Parts: sequence; structure tokens; C-alpha cells
Amino acid sequence: MKVTKMEADLYCVNCSKNTLHNITYLGDSIKEIECTECKATLEIDDRLVLSTYAADIFERIRTKPERISREMREDLSMFMRSIPIRVITKPYRMIKEFKSIKDIKE
Repeated sequence: MKVTKMEADLYCVNCSKNTLHNITYLGDSIKEIECTECKATLEIDDRLVLSTYAADIFERIRTKPERISREMREDLSMFMRSIPIRVITKPYRMIKEFKSIKDIKE
């Protein structure tokens, strides 16, 4: 799941005006919103974030056979060249993804 950060002009109840806010997304879900002026932070419950992450992982596992089949049909030679590297690097990519979520949580 991808961690994305962006800025948006939102109304801050502490500042009582529109201010710039930093928004942190975890996949498609908002993890945290922070006002850049007063540093007031709205955090989404970690259990909700982790349950969203778990649901995303299960969906990716469920659809993997279909996605692999589509890749093979579209370009078999490219699939055959890339699969050995992907099999080796997948555990490392998953660990990196989990660590990025863990870092956001802390």
C-alpha cells in the first residue's frame, strides 16, 4: 500500500480560518491531517488503518491469479523474463511496504 503526502487548503477549527494542511494517505484512505500553522492533528484510528491495509492485501492476493494470467496473455516473453526477479524481490518489497505503514503508525 502506497503512502502519499499532499497539501490542501482546508478550514482549521483551531485557527478559525482556511490554512494549509498536510494530508497523509495510506493507499486510498486518509491516515492523518495536520494544520501547518497551529500543528493541530486529526489522526485516523490505527485499527482502522490496519484493517484497511489488511483488506487491501487480501484483495491483492485474491486477484493475483487473474492479474498474472492477463500478463501472460498480453506479453508472454516479457512475463517470462520478469517473473524470476519479481519472485525474488517480492518479499523485500512487501517488507518495505509494511515498514512504511509501521513508520506512519508511529
